Amino acid sequence: MSIRASIISFILRQTIKKQFAEMADLDALREDLGLTPAAPEELITQTIDAGGVKAEWVIWPGCADDSVLLYLHGGGYVFGGPNSHRDLVWRLAKGTGLKALIVDYRLAPEHPFPAAVDDATASYRWLLDQGIDPDRIAIAGDSAGGGLAAALMVNLKNLGVALPKAAVFISPWADLTMSGKSMQTNVKADAMLSPEAMDKFAAHYLGDTNPKAPLASPVFADLSGFPPVLVVVGSTEILLSDSETLVEKINATGGNARLTVWPKMFHVFPLMAARIPEGKQAVSDISAFLCDHLGTRELT
Repeated sequence: MSIRASIISFILRQTIKKQFAEMADLDALREDLGLTPAAPEELITQTIDAGGVKAEWVIWPGCADDSVLLYLHGGGYVFGGPNSHRDLVWRLAKGTGLKALIVDYRLAPEHPFPAAVDDATASYRWLLDQGIDPDRIAIAGDSAGGGLAAALMVNLKNLGVALPKAAVFISPWADLTMSGKSMQTNVKADAMLSPEAMDKFAAHYLGDTNPKAPLASPVFADLSGFPPVLVVVGSTEILLSDSETLVEKINATGGNARLTVWPKMFHVFPLMAARIPEGKQAVSDISAFLCDHLGTRELT
């Protein structure tokens, strides 16, 4: 673990972890946490309507017009959006040569389950309506967005819609029952999340929905037929078991899922690619995976 990562981990433990656990003011939580660097001047962004869903194009000059990374942001289903995740997404766009679309899906508790799944599905179908071949689409997401990415593919399969070429889940929250072993074993080690915080996020998102509903907790879904999947997670996360279970269940169906566990890294550490070498390397690894499967290349 780099010195920079150690320092950031300490800061997260003293600030964000406490803020998430208490969650006294949801409006304050939705404000910019001051962690997102300014975007490069050459980056092109455009707010659009993607099938009735607000979204943002994130385009690095030279990106292919016919190849898209659909990105689903994290935030416990209650906060987050293009502003919080633009830095990570433009790095992935540059690293893959893909146009990136950040889906600004509706948030709970104002819009509980299945609003996020509905919005993710509508935005994906909108891409298809624009003439984008599913073999030219990759899906990625982090935390709640990682679980949502898995739920999206389950929903697409249920609807008979062609799945994307590849997918990446970063520290996915895929079990809203919080039954994974790491939810207990990593309580002290996790620098950002706690069971108390996850319980509050889940209550906002689920309402009266059974937490085992497959589109809420995709670890309980039929995961057969998935495209190649890369899962990236830190070893000290309380959500480590979510990643392990997803990979195990996908592979048990004959799928091709690969798990990369980063020692001592905190939740969704690739978001810190501007600040820590581990984040930068993870973005490079994710980009290489996507390039391999979509036949694109890193841009200069």
